[in-house]
Amino acid sequence: MFDSLNDRLADNYSGTKLNLDKMYNFTFTYDGDNIVQCSGTQICTDDVARVLSRYYVFSEYRTDGTNPLEKTDDFAELRYTLDTLSDFPLVIWTRDKGKGFFKRLKRHRPDLFDKWEVYPEQIELMYKNNHQNIFYIGDVTHLHNLRYEVYSQKKH
Repeated sequence: MFDSLNDRLADNYSGTKLNLDKMYNFTFTYDGDNIVQCSGTQICTDDVARVLSRYYVFSEYRTDGTNPLEKTDDFAELRYTLDTLSDFPLVIWTRDKGKGFFKRLKRHRPDLFDKWEVYPEQIELMYKNNHQNIFYIGDVTHLHNLRYEVYSQKKH
C-alpha cells in the first residue's frame, strides 16, 4: 500500500501491523480494477468485534472533506460487515481522535446509526497508551474486558 506511506497511521498498513491473523474478515471495495478502500473487522474477544480496523481509503477516492459524514461507499462496506457479525454481542468502532464524529454520525445518519451509542469516556483499549473513543452497538458490558488493566492482567 504505497499510497499510505505518508499517512499518520502508515505503520498500521504494513506487514504484520495489519494484524490479518486477528481479523474476522478483511474487505476491499473496488471501482472496476482499482481498489477504493480496505478495512478489517478485528476480533477483540469472543464477544467483541471491532469494525473499520485498519481502514484506509486510497488518495484518489477520498472525499473533499466539505461533508465530513460523506463516505466513498456510503457505508456499504460497514453494512455488509455488520451482516456477518451476529455471533458478537458487542460491535465497536474506535477512533483515537475526538468522539464528535461519532456524535454527528448518530445525529445525521439515523438510517444506519440510530441504535449505536457513543461511550461517554475514552478508554485505554487493550494496550498501554492506546486511548480510544468508542462507538458501539450491542451489550456494552463486554467493553470492560477490553480495558488495558484487565487485558494486561490476563497475560500473567
